[in-house]
Amino acid sequence: MQGLSSAEVAKYIRSLLPPREELLAQMEKEAQEKIVPIVEPEVAQLLYWLALSHHVKNVLEIGTAIGYSTLWLAKAVLPRGGKITTLEINEPRYEAAKKNFKAAGVDKNIDLILGDARELIYKLKGPYDFIFLDAAKGKYLEFLQKCIDILRPGGLLVADDVFMHGMVITGDIDKRRNKTAVRRLRDYLKLVMKHPQLETVIIPLGDGIALSYKNK
Repeated sequence: MQGLSSAEVAKYIRSLLPPREELLAQMEKEAQEKIVPIVEPEVAQLLYWLALSHHVKNVLEIGTAIGYSTLWLAKAVLPRGGKITTLEINEPRYEAAKKNFKAAGVDKNIDLILGDARELIYKLKGPYDFIFLDAAKGKYLEFLQKCIDILRPGGLLVADDVFMHGMVITGDIDKRRNKTAVRRLRDYLKLVMKHPQLETVIIPLGDGIALSYKNK
């Protein structure tokens, strides 16, 4: 891909994606207008494909936001009788997600929980087939071992935004408060790459995806 920028690659991939349902398109527009962090459409397509191809039935999502990624996972999981548990700490985003789930007609099959995942995750037993980690980037390392514990053997752990706007790669940190988050993300990536229970690949899609498979 010499000579191509990541923005050019992303633009081309997005041009190939099938049109999104009206609700998802509205959520993309809302997120852009209100500066709400949601996954990029190409990352959403990857989540859907992973859940579909791995016959996922039980999902844990850490970081709901307005429920955009949740609905993509729901498209793959709910038709086969699966269930999604998703955690969100921000109350306005929690309320927005609840509204979107109801609009999509899937609210009865999604367990949306308001609260701090750092506390809630220790109340969850699993096992989960698929865990999507999209919370505060500096907390990924803190969540890791518990995620592994409640992930079934053969399950997938997907961590989003592991490049943190490129700061993890370049070391050019825009704000002092991001310094700790960048250091912890680097530690997370080093750990999942060598963890004895995981097989991990780093995918340069969106703002970076760490895709980990739990050994059987």
